[in-house]
Amino acid sequence: MLLGTLHIGSAEALPFAREKLRSALICAGFKATQVGQWAGLLSQLVRDQGPCELTVSTDDEQEAETILLGPVSLTGRLQRLTLPTPIDTARQQQMQAILARMSREELLHDLERQVEERTADLNAARDQSEKLLRNMLPGSIAKRLKEGERIADTHQASVVFIDMVGFTKWASQLSAAELVVHLGQLFGEFDGITKRHGLEKIKTIGDCYMAAAGLPEPQADHAERAVRMGLDIINAMPRICTALNAPVQVRVGIHSGPLVAGVIGSVKPFYDIWGDTVNIASRMESHGVPGRLHVSDDVRAALGEGFDLEQRGVIDIKNRGAMTTWFVNSTI
Repeated sequence: MLLGTLHIGSAEALPFAREKLRSALICAGFKATQVGQWAGLLSQLVRDQGPCELTVSTDDEQEAETILLGPVSLTGRLQRLTLPTPIDTARQQQMQAILARMSREELLHDLERQVEERTADLNAARDQSEKLLRNMLPGSIAKRLKEGERIADTHQASVVFIDMVGFTKWASQLSAAELVVHLGQLFGEFDGITKRHGLEKIKTIGDCYMAAAGLPEPQADHAERAVRMGLDIINAMPRICTALNAPVQVRVGIHSGPLVAGVIGSVKPFYDIWGDTVNIASRMESHGVPGRLHVSDDVRAALGEGFDLEQRGVIDIKNRGAMTTWFVNSTI
């Protein structure tokens, strides 16, 4: 028969549990010397095992694994003290009352334990929220938002647009689950290259990937970073396509210039960029050629030595008119 359970959550709780067990065993009719030995064994158990629960029962509930009496076998956090001597009903009830009663000290320790557990839960929830925020927003932007700042900045930056050519046909042959998995792997590869070159991923729009260099922190070499990132993605596509069995190519377009960056929305806020620079970068991609990196003359002017450029000539860009554009073939 189960008489009660001693919850020993810490070394501070041990004296109260030991005295409660001593009182219950004396009430059951055991000799004080024997009770003292068992209480001492209990102290040793907690010191060796740390936090645990000790159930006290009569031998009609005896199981194969017991402690303190009979063969000693530790079973982790839950331990059992089985009393072999028959105990009459009245004494069993008294023992149950003693083991169930919480002293003032135990109540205080239990309250402290609950506060500690609740604090740990709150800290874990806060850490999870901050982790999600860091994944959604650049670190410096997340910090400024937490401090109550409204994010609206101007930057000199280079914007990269990447679009998948052949994606629609490929996607039509996949199930919804396969499509999501493959896109996740594909964009995961892009994310790694983006991070390696110090660019900030802005967002994905369907099968289009958008990133920028030069923000949220200024980067004097933002054009070079963007171009190197674009070339690495083009060079990685054969390997990626083979791994995913994806017969697609990419068009990459880049433009450099001023833009505005900020955070919009109070629900699912996200970091976004606006301005003519973004629009022209999009046009560089849409007017590009599969498997090639297409850039504006502003990007060409911002690049240092070390790039093999090929003049494409003058093309008509929607809302901008005639523009001289370039292909970047490789680094030198």
